[in-house]
Amino acid sequence: MVLLSGLAIWQSFAMLKWPQTWLSLIEFAPYAMIFVAAFISIWLNRMQPLLILLSLLALHTLFTLFNLSEPTSIGQTLMLALLSFLLPLNLLLWLLLPERGVQHLGYNFFIAGLVGAQALTVYWLMTELPLAWVEWLTLPVMAGQQIYHLSFAASLMFLLAGFVISLQLYLQNSLRVFTHVCLFAVLLSAFAINQSMQPGLLAWVLTLVAFMVLLALIFDAHHIAYTDELTGLRGRRALMESFMGLGKRYSLAMVDIDHFKQFNDTYGHDIGDKVLKMVAQTLDTVQGGKAYRYGGEEFTLLFPRKTPEQVLPELDRLRLAVAHQVVTIDNKDKKSKKAPKTVNVHISMGVAEPDGQHQTPQQVMKFADEGLYRAKRTGRNRVVVSKAKAAAKTSKAKTAKSKA
Repeated sequence: MVLLSGLAIWQSFAMLKWPQTWLSLIEFAPYAMIFVAAFISIWLNRMQPLLILLSLLALHTLFTLFNLSEPTSIGQTLMLALLSFLLPLNLLLWLLLPERGVQHLGYNFFIAGLVGAQALTVYWLMTELPLAWVEWLTLPVMAGQQIYHLSFAASLMFLLAGFVISLQLYLQNSLRVFTHVCLFAVLLSAFAINQSMQPGLLAWVLTLVAFMVLLALIFDAHHIAYTDELTGLRGRRALMESFMGLGKRYSLAMVDIDHFKQFNDTYGHDIGDKVLKMVAQTLDTVQGGKAYRYGGEEFTLLFPRKTPEQVLPELDRLRLAVAHQVVTIDNKDKKSKKAPKTVNVHISMGVAEPDGQHQTPQQVMKFADEGLYRAKRTGRNRVVVSKAKAAAKTSKAKTAKSKA
């Protein structure tokens, strides 16, 4: 996004040397890019990006129809000021409103009502606003040739939108590319509107902003497909694709939460989800490998260019880290004065590497599963290394007693 923003600003100065044919064609580029991005947005059932794209489309269309790049009348100047104010307002509004998809009929009527109210407000302001208010709304942020089109009111709205979106990014725990795109859209739109007297500049910037939205949609679709929603770990699809880049030397560990079904039945699915998140967060700290959620209460750890003997200390560290975690069971009776119950969670692991009998990653995974089953049968809360021609090595949680 930073590179695209830099490209937009860099080329904005080079556009003065573009051939006239290029400048004529660039006016149609936003329509093409917005159409492609809007199609992908509808296909992915995403309303927020679609509304952002429609806002960009409306801005470019109205600028073209009313020739707002070179306003010569009070009406044109007022419309330019109103559109400049509404764009950051709408970018912020569409981002803050909840995502309900494009097929939610009631939500669509609500959005249509908001857009209709804005259209009526603009019409009323264009026809009924006193001249003194017109002068205030169209007052430039600064007199001079460099800052001309952007009004003082629009500048304040752009600053407010940028601040709120930046604050949201700061408070977010997870990376969301679409929020970053909205921030860049606000900044680039302010630059483009302010310099819109330059031929083709607004169309060029809006094309790149629409392309950013398209990239965000693709990134989010990839994230949804390859990331487990509950735990935030990479999912099974990502694990299977990681097998394609493996060499001949690697270790694979299968991890399972001990007595999870019994735990889930006793305390409920909410506590079960809490346990899954806790275990996932611990496994995600793995050194030298990557953690994946395979499914249910089962996880996979993949260590490229490592032998089981090399990863055994790390697996033990993770197992002990999970065992030391405490899960708090909230009292169902909120009026109860009893302290909440706490429980510990344990995991078992089986680890294997390729050998003469197990050469493909799928075979190694099945072999690691055999080690996991042995860990379960021999007492749980331990790591078992699967060996084809040697006895399985085990490691178990140590107590505070000293070794003999």
